[in-house]
Amino acid sequence: MSGTVELDPDGTSLLIRFPYREDLVALVKDLPGRRWDPKGKVWRVPAAQVERVYATLSRHLFEFAPEIPSLLAGTLGTTATATKAQALRLPPADGPGAEPAPALSISALNTRVRDSLRQAFPETIWVVGEIVDFDKSAGREHRFFQLAEKSPRQPRAIAAVEVALFGRTAERLLPRLAAGDHPLTLRDGIEIRALVRLDLWVGSGRFQVVIEDIDPTFTLGKLALTREQILGELRQQGLAERNRSLGFPIPALRIGVLTSPESDGWNDFLRHLQEARLGFDVTLVPIKVQGAELKSSLLRGLAWFADRAPDFDVLCIVRGGGSRTDLAWFDDLDVARAVAKHPLKIVVGIGHQRDQSVLDAIAHSEKTPTAVAGLLVRGIEAAREDTHERAERLQHAVHRRLQELQRDLQRHARGVQRAAEQRLRREHTLLARTGHELQVRTVFRLGAERADLRQAATRVDHAAGRQLDRRRTRLDSATTRLRLLDPVRVLGRGFTLVRARDGKVLPSATRITAGDDVVVQFRDGRAAVRVADVQPDSP
Repeated sequence: MSGTVELDPDGTSLLIRFPYREDLVALVKDLPGRRWDPKGKVWRVPAAQVERVYATLSRHLFEFAPEIPSLLAGTLGTTATATKAQALRLPPADGPGAEPAPALSISALNTRVRDSLRQAFPETIWVVGEIVDFDKSAGREHRFFQLAEKSPRQPRAIAAVEVALFGRTAERLLPRLAAGDHPLTLRDGIEIRALVRLDLWVGSGRFQVVIEDIDPTFTLGKLALTREQILGELRQQGLAERNRSLGFPIPALRIGVLTSPESDGWNDFLRHLQEARLGFDVTLVPIKVQGAELKSSLLRGLAWFADRAPDFDVLCIVRGGGSRTDLAWFDDLDVARAVAKHPLKIVVGIGHQRDQSVLDAIAHSEKTPTAVAGLLVRGIEAAREDTHERAERLQHAVHRRLQELQRDLQRHARGVQRAAEQRLRREHTLLARTGHELQVRTVFRLGAERADLRQAATRVDHAAGRQLDRRRTRLDSATTRLRLLDPVRVLGRGFTLVRARDGKVLPSATRITAGDDVVVQFRDGRAAVRVADVQPDSP
C-alpha cells in the first residue's frame, strides 16, 4: 500500500496521506484544487474531484476508505435525478369506494427498477473488490460470482455485489489477460479493478454488475505489494537470505521433491533426471500446487522433509508454468518463513523468469522444473569433472613428487655409496694398522707370557719336586705304620680277630651276647664259635 484516501468529515474534501515520495507528490500536484495542509500533514482535494483522484491514485496501490466508492458512484449517477421518483412512483393506494388501483406484476416492477437503475448509471464505472466464488463457475460459458469489500481488521466482508461475466466478454477478456507480459488468471481471493455497468436481472430481481473490462495492472500491483510486504517481514526477522546462503551439497544425489504428481512439471523434472543416468535417488511428497489447499499441503511437506533432513541433500519445489495469480498462492508469510528456516537447501522452479514469487526471492530459483533438474544434473557433472580434474592433478603431482624423490634417492644413494667407500677405506686402513699393532703386541705378549710360563713351569717343577719329596716321606712313614699295624702281622704274633657272622669286626665284648655265633680268625685259619657266656670287664 502506497497511501490512503479518506473523506473529510465535513464531506467537502478528500484527504490524501502517504509517506514522502517525489513521484507521488508530482501526481498529487496535478490534481485540480489540491492544497497542502501543513497542520494535518495531509493533501486536501475537493470531493468533486473524486473520479480524477481515484483514476490517478488507484493505479499506485492507494487504499480508499469505504465511503469513497459510494461517493464515486454518486458522481457518476447524477443524471436524471429528477425523474427517479417519477419512474418509481406507483398508483395511489385504494381509497374507500374507489376502484382498485392497477397493480404491477413482479416482472413489471423489476423492469421499472432496472430501467431506473440504468437511467441513474447510464455509463460504466470502475469498481474494486475481491473475487469470491469465481472457481465454482469454472467451465461454464457465463461466470457468476461476487466482488467483496474486505477490511484487514475483520475477516468478514463489509459489502458484496453480485457479478456477471458473460461468455462473449469472457472470450475476449480472459485470453487477453492470460497473454500479457505478466499472465493473469482470475481466481478466488485476488482483488481486481473492473469496469462494470450496473444492471438488474428481471427474472429474479437480482441486482448485479456486469463486467466489461478488467485493469490487470491494479491486480498485479496488489500482488507485488503483498510480495514486498512478505519480503519486508522476512528481512526484519533476518530470514530473507537464510536459505539462499546455504551451500549446495556435493554431490547432491538424494533429492526431495514437493509437487503434484499429476503435473507436467513433475513429469518433465523426473524425465530429465532419468535421462541423465546419474543415480539420483528421488523422493516425492505430493502437494497441491495451486488453490486454497496449497498452503496446508506445502507446509506439511516442508515439515516432513525437515524431520528427515539428514536423509536428503536438497529439496525441490516445482510446478509447471502458470499465470501470475496462480503463482500468488505461494506468496504466503507462513510458507515463506518455513522455506527460509528449512534445514535443507531449497531449489524452486514454480514459474517463468518474468513471474517471481516470494519463494523465488528467498531460495535458489530456476525458471522451470526442467531447469531445476538441469541444475542438479550440471551439479553432478561438474562434481564428476572436478573429481576427474582433481584426480589428474593429484596424479601429476604424485608423479612429479615420485620423480623428485627418485632423483633425491639416487643422489642420496650416490652420496651413501661414496661415504661408505670412504668409510670402508678409512676402516680398512685403521683395521690394517690395528692388525699390525695387534700382531706386534701379540708377539710381544706371547713372548712375555712364554717367559712367564717357563718361570712358572720352573717354579711348579721345583715346588712339585719338593711336594713329592714330602709326600714320599709321609707315604713311607704311613707305609711303615701300616705295615706295623697290619692285622696279619698282629695275628702272627699270637692275637686273634673276632668277627660277627656278617664279617664285621667285634671290637668289644659288649657287642656279643650268649648264644651268638661268631668267627674267630687266627694267623693260619678261622673257627666258628658259639658264645656260651660273656663277661665284660668292669669300667
